[in-house]
Amino acid sequence: MAATDHPLKRLVSLFIGDFATWLLNSPVRETQPLNVELAADILATDQVFRVTLADGRALVLHIEFQGRRSHPPMPWRMLEYMPRLAVTYRLPLWSVVFYVGTGAGVDDAGRHEIQGPAAVAPLVWHYQVVHLWQMPAEDLLALDQPALLALVGQTRLDRPTVLLPAVVARLRQVPDAEARGRLLTVLLALLPQGEMVTMVEKLLEDERLLLDTPYLRRLREEGREEGREEGREEGREEGREEGREEGREEGQLAGRRRSIVDALRLRFAPPEATIQQVEQYVETLTDEATLERLFATAIRSASLAEVQAAMIQR
Repeated sequence: MAATDHPLKRLVSLFIGDFATWLLNSPVRETQPLNVELAADILATDQVFRVTLADGRALVLHIEFQGRRSHPPMPWRMLEYMPRLAVTYRLPLWSVVFYVGTGAGVDDAGRHEIQGPAAVAPLVWHYQVVHLWQMPAEDLLALDQPALLALVGQTRLDRPTVLLPAVVARLRQVPDAEARGRLLTVLLALLPQGEMVTMVEKLLEDERLLLDTPYLRRLREEGREEGREEGREEGREEGREEGREEGREEGQLAGRRRSIVDALRLRFAPPEATIQQVEQYVETLTDEATLERLFATAIRSASLAEVQAAMIQR
């Protein structure tokens, strides 16, 4: 789900207050991002936030995005994540899994248990499940939260010619031009390729200057490449174990480089020229430990200048 992973995380990070209010079903006073990498052997979640509710209570909101394939299965991954998060932050915890793509997580209801020899299950764990692909688009419109409307392309769109113009019209009402541009960009990024994208692009002809077109081009190219790679993989016989291991390692490095760039983009919104410089720099890094340290710097530094200084000092 690489084509949707980045825009989904970007949307939640930029508008976490709206998402937290929806997922926790409670007014929110404040949110702040937390480290997604958990202690012991490195275990990275998708997104973690400290949320302060309107009544002053604090909790950890943990969000995962999952497509049709998960290894190991998502319930077992959540069983790893949730105790680590509870021990790390020592706060009330709420975990949510968004399933993206038709059929994803169809059998996951968010409640799992390990049976013991007696009638009592010694281990039970719960998390909220949101099957975006099953959610009627009308339900998002009814929530009247502009940030959530950017998800509409991943929901069940039975009447796109009616609903998409309504979504665009609602997003046009967002008063802040920067926020409006980000929402429209993510809306386009999360739409299925084809007629729906063309329809929305026509509706947005006079909003072109607000759209982050380099970001959209990069996402669409990544989506095309992912599709080509999946097609090659399906038609390819199993390679040698050494080749598979090298491929996994390179994939991990590429993922970490992408995470660094995304972290800087989401936290500091630098000019595209700066992003390109960072992309060129991280491509030169081939040591996983160095990439891990730079990623930690990217998510903890107070300013972009601190991150750039760390890159120079390397």
